[in-house]
Amino acid sequence: MNKIPLILLIIFSSNPIIPNKVENIIEVNCASCHEDKNLNLINLSSMTYFSQSELLSVLEEGKMKQQAQHLSTKQKEAIVQYLTKGEGEIDKSKYRDNYCKKNLSQDILYAGPSWASWGHDNFNSRNQIDSNITSRNVKELGLKWSFGIGSQEVRAQPIVIGGLVLVSGSDTLYALDKETGCSYWEFQSKARLRNAPAFDSKNKDSLYLADVDFNIYKIKILNGELIWKNKIPKEFQSNVSSASPLHVGNYLLVPISTFETVLAIDPSYECCKSSGGVAALDASNGMILWNHRIEDKAKLVDQTLIRKIKKFAPAGSAVWNAPGVDLDEERVFFGTGQSLQSPASGYSDAVITLDLKTGKKLWTTQTLAGDAYNVGCEIPVIKRMVCPYEKGPDFDFGASVIQSRDVFGEKILFAGQKSGWVFRLNPKDGKITWKKRIGNGGLLGGVHFGMATDNKQLYVPISDRWVNKDYDKDAKPGLYALDLENGATLWSYRLDNICKDRKPIYGEGICFTGFSAPVSVANDVLFAGSLDGRYSAHSTVNGKKLWEFDTLREYQTVNGSPAAGGAIDAAGPVIVDDWVFINSGYSQHGQMGGNVILAFSIK
Repeated sequence: MNKIPLILLIIFSSNPIIPNKVENIIEVNCASCHEDKNLNLINLSSMTYFSQSELLSVLEEGKMKQQAQHLSTKQKEAIVQYLTKGEGEIDKSKYRDNYCKKNLSQDILYAGPSWASWGHDNFNSRNQIDSNITSRNVKELGLKWSFGIGSQEVRAQPIVIGGLVLVSGSDTLYALDKETGCSYWEFQSKARLRNAPAFDSKNKDSLYLADVDFNIYKIKILNGELIWKNKIPKEFQSNVSSASPLHVGNYLLVPISTFETVLAIDPSYECCKSSGGVAALDASNGMILWNHRIEDKAKLVDQTLIRKIKKFAPAGSAVWNAPGVDLDEERVFFGTGQSLQSPASGYSDAVITLDLKTGKKLWTTQTLAGDAYNVGCEIPVIKRMVCPYEKGPDFDFGASVIQSRDVFGEKILFAGQKSGWVFRLNPKDGKITWKKRIGNGGLLGGVHFGMATDNKQLYVPISDRWVNKDYDKDAKPGLYALDLENGATLWSYRLDNICKDRKPIYGEGICFTGFSAPVSVANDVLFAGSLDGRYSAHSTVNGKKLWEFDTLREYQTVNGSPAAGGAIDAAGPVIVDDWVFINSGYSQHGQMGGNVILAFSIK
């Protein structure tokens, strides 16, 4: 998947020259990428709203640690200070008045239905049957409270357990009251949290978290106290936990991805050796039960002509999506990303099913062969040196695979690809029973982050976001409802383009048109958030827009933290009883940043 670093992308040569002035340091190491509009990166001016600690952690402990190792601590700090305009990180003590006045008890966990994981259930249906929201009352939805996250990106989707909302911002998990947004407790992780927590659906007393550095936590849901912590061994520094974990039975399943697709832009980098995968932990004690590496160990396949930089394959096949589980059949299913170096492997751009007990592959269905790509393919000056000869098109699976049932009650799988293709598969053997192309596809979707189903229809959001490619000429951003049996389009809603007069509030992010974030369904209403910042509800009968809220504004948050909306991406709507929650603000890929959690209710 075309994943670009969240905050700071830096290209360093093997023997860097380090200027003395911070402006020159940034110019040499940062600006060449971040000010290049063709790369769709967050620009330097948009980093103002990140905390200093957040930026510094990327250089010292995060994805850019290896690349920034030639810089001194003072130089790193100077870069961070300059980019944040010396404002320092937010003093959390300033917002302590947001703590709830009432005591937290076990009763709150049963004060309404739940949305317990990224995909709502083990099958990633994103279908909430315990909701009072319908097409008749959805127009009554009103904003009840907003909560500000101290960064320029709210990537991690919330979950809701009864009357408790759990949401991550940067390296902190917040436990908020559903009715008021006040905070009961906070839990701080060792590294950044990019994904939703998972509720212990078996014992109903704890949560699981996975940070980007593969620290796995089990914490008490009523007070945030740590029960156990373990770390999945990182085969390479580039491996990262990006998608959400899933708890089922006694298993905690953690997807494994890799940012080597970005590291490959350094012509001196020996690309590539890492692999995507899925790890299973014992939920009771954190012990690793199995760790499935998708790709075989990489071997030397080539080297550059002049500098003799070695190239390795196979590599890639990252898992950017939350896995699904059929507990009865003891099967784990998910989609994979592209290969990072040629020749592309047979496991890239594929739907894969593993045995839940052993982690062994049961079957693999590749939907697109020969897809080898890294970010270096987008940079003309180094393209010939670092781009695989297959040259993409980077049409991987960013969206989670969904399990449903057909009219005869038989289990079926659905997978949506960045190519714009949607596939129905037999979960027993992976055979494709039908396929249909909905969107035109692209580096950022096609189907980007997730579909939904109510077991009556399949709801497909299409991004088709502009990225300066030939396929942009026939973009089809919108929402589509497909017949489960044959893939026929039952209705469509084409998103209008309002970006001409759209100006971001934070930074200088660009407005784009398209539905990239996952969608969610409740009763006869489909909820969707768009890249232009609009949040809308649609009839599942005909796709008609029933309600809309423009999130691109500043907010008076319940925690007093300055906040504004932006692009809605990566995280989808979360629905429980009378409530709907949404993230607004996603600065990756040059989009409009923001930092707010919004809570809506019909009461």
